[in-house]
Amino acid sequence: MGDLAPFATQFDAAPVLAPEPVTAPRADFPRLAPRAPAWLIPACSALITLAVTLWRIDVPSFWRDEGATLSAVHRSLPQLIRMLSQMDAVHGTYYLFMWVLVRLAGSGELALRLPSAVAMAAAAGLLTALGRRLAGTAAGLAAGLSFAAVPAVSWFGQDARPFTVETAVATAASYCFARLLETAGGPGAARWLGWYAVSLIGLGLADVFGLLLIAAHGTTLLMLCRREGHRVARRWLAAVTVAVVALLPLEVLAWSQRGQVSWLHTPLAGSLSSAGRLAGPPGALLTVAVIMAAALAVPALAGWSRFRLAWPGRLAALGLPWLLVPPALLIAGSQLQPVYTFRYIVFCEPAVALLIGAGLAALGRVAGPAALVLIVLAGLPAQLGERGPAGHSDNIRAMDQIIARHARPGDAVIYPQGPGMTSFAAAYPGTISGTNAPLPVVRARLRRVSRVWVAEADAPLPARPLVLRRAPFQLVHRWQVSDIWLWLYHRWRGARR
Repeated sequence: MGDLAPFATQFDAAPVLAPEPVTAPRADFPRLAPRAPAWLIPACSALITLAVTLWRIDVPSFWRDEGATLSAVHRSLPQLIRMLSQMDAVHGTYYLFMWVLVRLAGSGELALRLPSAVAMAAAAGLLTALGRRLAGTAAGLAAGLSFAAVPAVSWFGQDARPFTVETAVATAASYCFARLLETAGGPGAARWLGWYAVSLIGLGLADVFGLLLIAAHGTTLLMLCRREGHRVARRWLAAVTVAVVALLPLEVLAWSQRGQVSWLHTPLAGSLSSAGRLAGPPGALLTVAVIMAAALAVPALAGWSRFRLAWPGRLAALGLPWLLVPPALLIAGSQLQPVYTFRYIVFCEPAVALLIGAGLAALGRVAGPAALVLIVLAGLPAQLGERGPAGHSDNIRAMDQIIARHARPGDAVIYPQGPGMTSFAAAYPGTISGTNAPLPVVRARLRRVSRVWVAEADAPLPARPLVLRRAPFQLVHRWQVSDIWLWLYHRWRGARR
């Protein structure tokens, strides 16, 4: 593969990615107590992340995508399987798990979102273990804590969708990949090869877009491998082949359902801007950029050996492709066929925290923690905003409460923006549920009602819905709740039914 990694160690008898001893002393980093168990620091990161994601987890209203989850899991098992054969096959594993959970724990906000919080905590623990192997204990701990501080981690950790599971499995796959590179053809290689293949299968089951991590790992191999690289690459390719073949039925089914993302419109500038959310909103992104610049400059000024100690080549070779390759592929592909949206790259979030963690450790035991505090403060407004009733944009709970407060027996509810809006009804089915029906059927039913509620999202329609045009109804009240508009129409007095 050529000598593409001047920072790699000997390869005649050494592994491709030689691990730094976990307990190796570094002059400016604090040591763990000699008898501290290896799991302690990852467990601390996991527990802190879990505490952050659980904070006010039940306050934000369900939003439309969580409504889609509820719509799926409230079906009978045969109905759910039939639905997956027609749509949302990529989320099938998650829906089946949630189908069981809902029947055991109910479908309240806490019960439905708890798996996402636990998945983000697991990702934080695995990330800490990975950072510890690549750059030392301080960098690993800082990576886990930085992960907890990123607002997007909390947003998705409080979202009943499969992207946190994908993030956790992607982190596990990267850990197994790093261990595979360490062992190369030596003892333990077969074990880590097997776990790597299993983790890739799990990643594909969580979300097929997560398999873009394979391209990132392939880039890492190109950056690291020299003489032993061909043998490691063959083993890696074998594991990838096993995973891809095992997932082939799901991949074919997902491709047949690709029309589900036809609503995506991802201009290049908007896509690049949204990818910045991996580090946080604009203020937090700027803070991280300044801190990372300092983290590169400080060890560089101390000399090349100090820079290599603070920024091991193996960390950059794994972290940078993980961060850059999947978004680049999705955004580039979207210029031909739109497939990019931010939630499809959330599994790259640990790569951001991995690099930030190394940067904080490079700043030393005083400046590093101070920089972490700045990152937390910069993301705090977003963290607080996410935990409000409208923290996920759609305050469907408030919409449901308005209708419940003002509704009368026999009222009708219409969602004129299409079937996608019916997930609103699944979120809080007490007052706003219903079934899809053709336009003539809806018009026929409207002849029997005196009042009609119309719910619209994102942007209201420029005129009254088509189904109400030339119908004897007049607008009597309207409400705006976050990104939702509610319109109440009464039948004209004296109008025939």
